[in-house]
Amino acid sequence: MTRLVDRLLARVAPKATASAACKNYYYCSGGLYYRKTCCDGQCRHYVIGACGSP
Repeated sequence: MTRLVDRLLARVAPKATASAACKNYYYCSGGLYYRKTCCDGQCRHYVIGACGSP
């Protein structure tokens, strides 16, 4: 029953449930600009550009 409710919530309000507990952090490392997104204790890193002097 809980799985059914989770699936319904994911369909009805995926952005509201996903973004409510998420935080974004930004940093530079090795000349690349990263966004670190942490949701419910799990973090993912995304390259979003370059940083530093051209």
